[in-house]
Amino acid sequence: MSQELPRNQIRTQPSRSGWNFRYALWGVFTLTLVSGVFLMVYYVPQFGQAFFSVRRMNEQVPFGWMLRRIHGAGGNILLILLLLYLFQVFYRGDYKAGRPAAWVSGILAFGITLWINFTGFFLPLSQASFWGTATVLSNLSAIPYCGSFFVDFIRGGKELGGTSLMRFYSMHIGFSALVALLLFRHQRRASNGKMAEENECQRFQGISIAWITAALLLAAITFVPNWFSDPLQEAANPLANPERIFLPWYFLYLEETLKFLAGAYPVLSLVAITAFAFLLFSLPYIDRNPERSILLRPLSLGLGATFLVVVLYFSFLGMANARYGERIILPARTLLNSEIRGAQVYLEKNCAYCHQIFGREGRREGPDVSVIRQRKRSPEWVQHFILNPRLYQPGTTMPRYAIPLEDLEALAAYLLSLDPQKERFKAVERRRFIDYGFYHNNVRDAD
Repeated sequence: MSQELPRNQIRTQPSRSGWNFRYALWGVFTLTLVSGVFLMVYYVPQFGQAFFSVRRMNEQVPFGWMLRRIHGAGGNILLILLLLYLFQVFYRGDYKAGRPAAWVSGILAFGITLWINFTGFFLPLSQASFWGTATVLSNLSAIPYCGSFFVDFIRGGKELGGTSLMRFYSMHIGFSALVALLLFRHQRRASNGKMAEENECQRFQGISIAWITAALLLAAITFVPNWFSDPLQEAANPLANPERIFLPWYFLYLEETLKFLAGAYPVLSLVAITAFAFLLFSLPYIDRNPERSILLRPLSLGLGATFLVVVLYFSFLGMANARYGERIILPARTLLNSEIRGAQVYLEKNCAYCHQIFGREGRREGPDVSVIRQRKRSPEWVQHFILNPRLYQPGTTMPRYAIPLEDLEALAAYLLSLDPQKERFKAVERRRFIDYGFYHNNVRDAD
């Protein structure tokens, strides 16, 4: 007659259900690694040649375009697979099965893969990758007390340049080897434990997930190649802001989160970041409850749901704010010549990269420009502030702008026309505004 096991011992037995990501992880990692070795042969890690070496590889090397797409899509899909694996481990409580090191190594593998994708994002050194990287680093520098030091160390100085490229290239290669080591150690630990006992159903499930992942990778490089690899439209120009700046999808939440926390509560935000990192790595040691069901773990369920909601909310907010500069806010009346020209200067100087108008149509990096009229600033004050912002606001990140006097006066006229107490406003598409027909039908000379 068999002896009944204690209730706690039953709860801590490894679960046999769940998705098996092992084959998919190793398959995608191998493809990414092999394609990366191929790209290393042709890539030139020098600031003036990196972009053109990638373009030459993309256009002239046989199947270079395909391997570059596989490498870019493979790195992103590997990150998604690791994220899904961690969610599964957390949901099923597998970190309770006496294997805390496996959880910690999984977290490290995910974090390092995240950084590998980011360093690879910079390497093509196109205008989009250069300014996207600059924006992410600017956001990281907002972390109180230690952010600026960390970013300067990563860049090798105060600006992105040749030293930064070499550091990113070295980190991309070195951390890739570290991820391989972590995956290998994780696989070895699993093979030595009871979790390695796979039946035919589990093996079939793992192979099925691998085939699905391969199909998604093939679809990505065929139908949406620019989602995961740089379109190589223009070489990096540190002296000219691009019309639009796109951040990597896995860092969309970063800008909005840090802007929301670090700007208003610097000390509290640093404490929150430190506490989150501590809880994440020490979860197997803190959560000693033997219960495995997520519904019977209210504390874990609450923390996990809160984290997921916060990341999704700020990611969607980042996606919405990334569509800055597509429209311009104008008074709903016939405009003066100076106001039209001022709005054009506002678009040409890409002011929507830092400023919103009435809480929309831009990023919330700096103050809303509609407050200029509400604070009753004079045209002369606006012009002098644009020429030298630090003279009026020490410590501001707004640079000095060398704008011709006529355009400066026009920009001040446009900004001072944004008076919600006297005007009604409309949002006009950027292309329609630039079109001559709009200008001809909606402008009048000053009295």
